[in-house]
Amino acid sequence: MTLSEIRFAGRGTRPRHPPFGATWSDSARAIAIQVDDEGSMDAIPEASTLAPETIVVILPDASRSRGILSAFGRKPIARSARCAALLLRGYVGITAELDPASRLDLVHARA
Repeated sequence: MTLSEIRFAGRGTRPRHPPFGATWSDSARAIAIQVDDEGSMDAIPEASTLAPETIVVILPDASRSRGILSAFGRKPIARSARCAALLLRGYVGITAELDPASRLDLVHARA
């Protein structure tokens, strides 16, 4: 996948390196989402609420933005859970892959 810009959504700190060699931009159409530390997928919008063909990338780790757990980094979310969350919200073209640019295990789809 090739993206020039992507915006960050979710809790916590965005990763240093954006997925797919893109640059971080608040005005980008593609979205990188980080779920919360409880594994809740509530941060993922319904596909019908986005413009057609919007790319949504689910980052592999959950943010631990609160309390003492924040000192221990992030907790990985299974690929299968991220794929299922996108499917349940109406996304198409769901794909999972290791991104060579950021070295992140990514799941992405189109609205």
